[in-house]
Amino acid sequence: MRWLPITIVLLAACSGEAPTTETTDTRIPLSVEYVREATLKIHAKPDDASPVVTTYQHGESVSVLSRRRAWAEVRIAAGSGWVHGEELAGAAEATKEADNTKPHFLRAPEPVTEPGVHGNIDREADVNTDGVVTNVRTIRNTTGSVSLEQRNIAELRRATFSPVVRHGRREAFVYEHRVEY
Repeated sequence: MRWLPITIVLLAACSGEAPTTETTDTRIPLSVEYVREATLKIHAKPDDASPVVTTYQHGESVSVLSRRRAWAEVRIAAGSGWVHGEELAGAAEATKEADNTKPHFLRAPEPVTEPGVHGNIDREADVNTDGVVTNVRTIRNTTGSVSLEQRNIAELRRATFSPVVRHGRREAFVYEHRVEY
């Protein structure tokens, strides 16, 4: 009977959940800023060679926890990560989109080849206000290769553009694309 109280205490101590060693980062952010670029790569350490742990998209908000020279430490779901400080914008800048009247690729179409083919394939792509290609049509194909034309169309459909912004408003546009063989 002497062992009964000790046994009960030991069983009670062992029956609970294991203590957690994980800590939650409770630092108060220095500021809340917004992703300036189309995609923001968040690194494990303040070094471009450091692994990318997650990415955020244009306009998403991030809590800045600290700054180290050109780098900013930001809160992420799994703790924190590091970004280039110039890739973040304050609230005033984030709400205003700068004019961008010349479309340019964020993801360009990959080159499509077919040995021995000569000529041009001219296409038009309808691009929405987010820079996403919604439709592609062939204007001219002097190569004589329908399969080459179809592969070029598929690649142009996968492309993405920076949005065209005029006077602070995004606009859809038509992009003309020529491939020479």
